[in-house]
Amino acid sequence: MWNRILRCSFIPIFVFVLVGWVGGWTRTMKAGNEAYARQNYDEARVAFQQATLDKPESPTAHYNFGTVLYRQGKFREAARAFQVSLLKHTGQTKNVPHQAYIYYNLGNAQFKAGDLAGAIESYKHALRLDPQDVDAQHNLALALQLMKQQQDLAQQQQANKDAPPKTEPNDIGKAEALQLLERFSENENRLRQKLLQEQRKSGYRRARDW
Repeated sequence: MWNRILRCSFIPIFVFVLVGWVGGWTRTMKAGNEAYARQNYDEARVAFQQATLDKPESPTAHYNFGTVLYRQGKFREAARAFQVSLLKHTGQTKNVPHQAYIYYNLGNAQFKAGDLAGAIESYKHALRLDPQDVDAQHNLALALQLMKQQQDLAQQQQANKDAPPKTEPNDIGKAEALQLLERFSENENRLRQKLLQEQRKSGYRRARDW
């Protein structure tokens, strides 16, 4: 039986923790499930990690370990745990997490860790296994959009880097600098004359500081 544990609004994620069945899981795995349900993620992480050591061939143990790492914000470690779960997955679907779930949560962990390329590939794998997964579709579109923005920004930065340097004021010639100074002085004088004329018409006003 699967329990739906978590759904994030920005990057939706469904975390499923497999509840033990008779003769299936050790007490360590059961303790991890109970701690996870209480949101005691430190205790759950210790239990699930021990479960991966007790049954290293179990994809579910590694999957559950990845989910609790994700909840603790350890996204790179969570991604590694999901990848191990996929390696241990032999294709069976009874009493083990579906591969689509693993790929989806792997994509979320990679997304959170900043690995957009990896996340895109993981979401694509999830959709190949479950084409109707709207959350995977949403996250894939988001990852592709962010990837494009990053590429556009990198291209713009490279274009700016390759462009000839702009002429700075310090680089202008002495004659041009004098002309600019004279032009500024003329404009300043015209402004002062205009202010004086207005003052004569309307009475004296305190001049603003320049």
